[in-house]
Amino acid sequence: MTSTSHNRFIVAAGQLTSIQDLDANLTTCRDLAAQAAAQKASLLVLPECFAFIGSKLTDKFMVAEALDETKPGPILKMLRDIAIEHQLWVIGGGLPERLGDESSLSPSELTSAYNTAIVLTPKGQIAQQYRKIHLFDVAIPGRAEFRESDCTTAGDRVVVAETDLANIGLSICYDLRFPELYRKMALNLGAELIVVPAAFTAHTGAAHWHALLRARAIENQCYVIAAAQTGDHHPKRASYGHSLIIDPWGTVIAELESGVGLAVAEVDLDVIAKTRLEMPCLEHQVLGVAG
Repeated sequence: MTSTSHNRFIVAAGQLTSIQDLDANLTTCRDLAAQAAAQKASLLVLPECFAFIGSKLTDKFMVAEALDETKPGPILKMLRDIAIEHQLWVIGGGLPERLGDESSLSPSELTSAYNTAIVLTPKGQIAQQYRKIHLFDVAIPGRAEFRESDCTTAGDRVVVAETDLANIGLSICYDLRFPELYRKMALNLGAELIVVPAAFTAHTGAAHWHALLRARAIENQCYVIAAAQTGDHHPKRASYGHSLIIDPWGTVIAELESGVGLAVAEVDLDVIAKTRLEMPCLEHQVLGVAG
């Protein structure tokens, strides 16, 4: 059972090394949920691609699901099961969601999918969903080469989930490099926590992961929960790890550098209020956020 006390509650950022084996990955997620519950967490955040990472980007079509609560696929069913069993709020940080007009096609016929984070209540209901807006298209010679847009359709909606824990801003991985997204979450939509499930590359993670996450926490005076992939998924892809929980002052209060497991920390909403009162940056901003 989870534990929530007024404005204070425990959160867990799950870290794993997803591979091209759906069942194995979902089993790991179930284990992480049990560990989170054992540590009295009220919220578990799973990383981007928690269910599957194939050797090719298009391999994800083999497990892409329509997010239909009346006929849940294996990924949604696992998320619902762990939410209900452990009475957790669960954020599945990025899964391949079928496009509406491709919902009935076979995997071999699919051409694209959303990269979608979903929020489930402790009753296993979908409370909110977010489709990744910024797609990772980069080519760093000799380092990282990736074109997410080749087989992913971008979302177009900024999402803050209203839960009985807090207002939680949703983002995925490459979104982290676009501060205007997070400013809108905090300034316009009232985010108190921000989640950043990710599969950051080893190269870019070593350079920028900590700095960007701490900046998002500091400038928006929110807690940031960053659940990460870690290690070698296959010979051509490795993730940085370092799942983090950061407080509104920018202090890292929990970190799991490598390996499968959890970063766990207590969130105190009064700390957000105190930080914003003493350093009222959101009130002092002048330029605002358009749209």
